[in-house]
Amino acid sequence: LRTPLNSLLILAQQLYENVEGNLNEKQVRYAKTIHSCGDDLIQLINDILDLSKIESGFISANISPVRFQEVAQFVETTFKPIADARHLKFKIETDPALPGSFETDLQRLNQILKNLLSNAFKFTEKGQVKLRMYLADKNWKHDTPALTNAEKVVAFEISDTGIGIPVEKQNIIFEAFQQAEGSTSRKYGGTGLGLSISRGLAELLGGTIELESVSNYGSTFTFFLPLEAGDINLPPAESPSYSKMKLGSESRDIDSLLNSIGIASSKTDTSLDLVSEIVNDTGDDRQNLQPSDKILLIVEDDLVFGKILVERAHEKGLKAIVAVSYIEVFDFLGRFTPIAITLDVKLPDTSGWKVLELLRNDLNYRHIPIHLVSGEENRMLALKRGARSFLMKPLKNEDINNLLDDIISFGEKETKEVLVIEDNEMDSSQIAKMLNGQEVDVSIAGSGAEGIALLKEKNFDCVILDYSLPDISGEEMINSIAAHKPKHASVIVYSARDFSQNEVKHINGNSNAVLLKGVNSLESLLEETVVQLHLDHKSLAPEKQRIIENNRMKQDILSGKTVLVVDDDVRNLFALTTVFERYNINVITAESGQEAIRIINEEDPRIEMVLMDIMMPEMDGYETTQRIRREHKNSTLPIIAVTAKAMKGDRDKCIEAGASDYITKPVKVDQLLSLMRVWFYK
Repeated sequence: LRTPLNSLLILAQQLYENVEGNLNEKQVRYAKTIHSCGDDLIQLINDILDLSKIESGFISANISPVRFQEVAQFVETTFKPIADARHLKFKIETDPALPGSFETDLQRLNQILKNLLSNAFKFTEKGQVKLRMYLADKNWKHDTPALTNAEKVVAFEISDTGIGIPVEKQNIIFEAFQQAEGSTSRKYGGTGLGLSISRGLAELLGGTIELESVSNYGSTFTFFLPLEAGDINLPPAESPSYSKMKLGSESRDIDSLLNSIGIASSKTDTSLDLVSEIVNDTGDDRQNLQPSDKILLIVEDDLVFGKILVERAHEKGLKAIVAVSYIEVFDFLGRFTPIAITLDVKLPDTSGWKVLELLRNDLNYRHIPIHLVSGEENRMLALKRGARSFLMKPLKNEDINNLLDDIISFGEKETKEVLVIEDNEMDSSQIAKMLNGQEVDVSIAGSGAEGIALLKEKNFDCVILDYSLPDISGEEMINSIAAHKPKHASVIVYSARDFSQNEVKHINGNSNAVLLKGVNSLESLLEETVVQLHLDHKSLAPEKQRIIENNRMKQDILSGKTVLVVDDDVRNLFALTTVFERYNINVITAESGQEAIRIINEEDPRIEMVLMDIMMPEMDGYETTQRIRREHKNSTLPIIAVTAKAMKGDRDKCIEAGASDYITKPVKVDQLLSLMRVWFYK
């Protein structure tokens, strides 16, 4: 499933990005549609994975106190925009008799409610959808021991005025890939897996889902759940409630399906891997995010301090995700969109300085403000390398408050203010013309005195200074800027002057960047200003995007590298070769493990990196990697395993075989390029 999707998504993305500008609007729309359909297939795979985990008993509940207000807020934030768009009434009612909180797995509860409410909105064209939370009075129909033995039970009742479900169809809709009638899959869409997954998760939590419906009048799904979770035991894979959710009549149907998507069906340690994936030791928000959330990415291997930052972020209305290694950093950046990053310098597998350098040299991520945290004083180095701020451990409460306040205020500031202090009118007008735009407002000062006056009046985000001014010396001017600018405002010295050794030392200690005027210097100034303002270059005008992209291509560490791509599927070879050509990467391809070893024998040491597909006939990627390491005794050659196998244990197996790192199909181009840069920087 993942292998053909890999090529489809990569090539579709290349088309709709339309880098060469040779596609018309309709063709770009077609390519986006292809990419969107590929994403839908990924969602289907994820649903099948959820269902297969439930059926196999390889899923665990993470029980914690949950507030009913939190549940109501999640539901309202998620579905109020949908209700408004469809012109439907949406009500949420909470029984006053309910306590303030109860015990359950919040992620699984949200998943169940999201599935049930999504169906309600999908099949309701007029009228209303309502969620009612109340104390149940033994009004469930089916015998459920956990409910019968519970002291109190809460009911989540989702009712709608939609198309309803005929009586004869009500028994089959909880089965996998089933909907009330064949036509609904065409008219309303969906896979028919949502209710199967929801019922399985409900049973995992000790509850049940029941249905009442009248065709053409609407439906009511009620999820009954014990208020106190107690000890939740994983139901065995062959229990009656699970056997009716099987994907096929014979076990080999499931085995075949699981093998095709990289899940082991044998009873090995896979269950432990799955449970460890589900349990989140950091206690962060990765499983409880909404599109409107403002996310802080915390890169910190000290989980105690990480949890403190998560709690403080919550107090400020932010959601937080904790990454404990550089691999998680790029994984989370591919999955989430943080408004800022706090980065600890000392990480277990690499230096935070390398991560900072990598992010600042990646067009996709360098606009995200990074706040460096270290136990050693290196403030100027951090600012020079592109950090927005530097914090020394141990952090005081005031430091954390100031950090979070800056993250929020800077993220909310729609227009960034730039002050250009330049006595040459032609130069200043060219700079203003280059920088001015929807997200940047440029003010010009023709003298040092005028520049200082403006700094006293307005909070600028960046100051561009010509070091040679007629009224104030460069050294005095830099000192005045440092005294009057906002704390985190950056300073770019832009001058044609040859600096003395003392001037260089002084400038480096009081500025973020130094650029010399000359040929193409305006383009370099545009890029440096965009970096210092933490602007996403994709939000700029198309001509400015091209200037930055062309400038970046010349400096990219990937440029000129020679990479061996090993894959038995020529579609994947073609897709990756197409991508790499844009980045000036020299590509050599091999369609088998034997061919890869032969090429390395002939081309080594020209080969600087290997991308290794794992699932290949005759000699698979594991054996090929082992032979490369054993026969060539080359422990420094980066070998990145590219595989459709997506479970945690598969990464360990790749590393044990000699791979340097691991990435799963379908490959996200940006994530792959970032991972490649990591290993070249190493």
